[in-house]
Amino acid sequence: MAVAVFHPGTQHSWQTALALQQLGQLEWYATSIFHQPERWPYRLERYLPEPLAGRLHAEFGRFAHPGLDPALVRTGGLAEWVERIANRAGWRRLAQRIDAFGNRRFVTQIAAEIASNRDFALWGYNGSSLTAFELARQYGRTCILDRTIGDYRVFNAMMDDIADRYGDWFLPSERRVQPPQIEQDTREYELADRIVVGSPFAARTIDDACQDAAITRKVSVLRYCYDEQLFGNLPTPKPGAPGKPVRFLFMGLVIPRKGIHHVLEAIAQLPRGAAELTIVGDLKIPPKVFAPYADRVTYRQTVPRSEVPAIMASHDVLLLPSYFEGAGIVLYEALAAGCALIQSNRCADAVTAETGLLLPELSTDALLDAMITAIEDRSRLAGWRAAAQQAARDYTFARYRDNIAALLGDARIT
Repeated sequence: MAVAVFHPGTQHSWQTALALQQLGQLEWYATSIFHQPERWPYRLERYLPEPLAGRLHAEFGRFAHPGLDPALVRTGGLAEWVERIANRAGWRRLAQRIDAFGNRRFVTQIAAEIASNRDFALWGYNGSSLTAFELARQYGRTCILDRTIGDYRVFNAMMDDIADRYGDWFLPSERRVQPPQIEQDTREYELADRIVVGSPFAARTIDDACQDAAITRKVSVLRYCYDEQLFGNLPTPKPGAPGKPVRFLFMGLVIPRKGIHHVLEAIAQLPRGAAELTIVGDLKIPPKVFAPYADRVTYRQTVPRSEVPAIMASHDVLLLPSYFEGAGIVLYEALAAGCALIQSNRCADAVTAETGLLLPELSTDALLDAMITAIEDRSRLAGWRAAAQQAARDYTFARYRDNIAALLGDARIT
């Protein structure tokens, strides 16, 4: 069965498209941004002076996927670029409105493809598939929904609980998902023939929220993969120098959903000589809340994707005490880079007894205890890091491609 993949942003959609291309089953891949050096606006980097040209090259490089056949790629629209600019400027509400507009416009650009007389299924992503699936149903097409996050009704309940204790840590845009979005998600569930999620936790949230066997029987776990072009050939990790602080890393959106409040409260209780913390990601908590902890943190807002492997490899432990994830590709990347893991059970089930610690509960005390274990038992920490890259082999692109092949071979798809 041929499959057309569409996503107005990126997520891991390019990996899905590449897997299908290698399986000989990719009809086309539609996305807003795909690096093609000969086309506008990518040609800009040739004409701008340094260091601006270098910065632009790094930004464009986030969307360079040389394995994909350009003849199978459909692009169009500037909404994704405008949304990114708004996000970088801190205009969260505006970015959300632009995202909604861009998603609607994106579907109109692929409508003719969906209405063609060629035989293929559609693989879309949550929040941007409703209109495309409604159109696809008119033509009898199979629809696969890739849900990259858990159900937002569960998210809202969890955020309500956190806000009771850490309300000052929330920006308004990070507080709750509104009913229209949840209604759209539910309609996407109903239109989909199959719903794939990246972790058992995400699957459970759909089950808990929907309480509808007609929907939950559609759900399958399809574990994602890391980018082997970036993370596939990293050196074996070296143990930290004796007497030096353990190097902890938090990478991703800096928001209460991901447990940043626990991370900062924990590092503040550890001696400077015992632990260092680096945070890499978009800071989406109020500055006045972050300020008391700033002197204990090395903070980098955004970095080119090409720099992420080296950053991870230079740290000992990745922290992800998240309350709510679809999976957590960052966990797979950290393993490939030779990092130990300390994570919650609301992410991908990446950590094992050989590679780190699963938090028994989501609290500052539980995270602090886990960090102290890594600090006090350096031989155990070294063992976790030594085992990490072997564990990462469960999340290679080849494994992901094989899992897609198995999914499409399932009789329940059609």
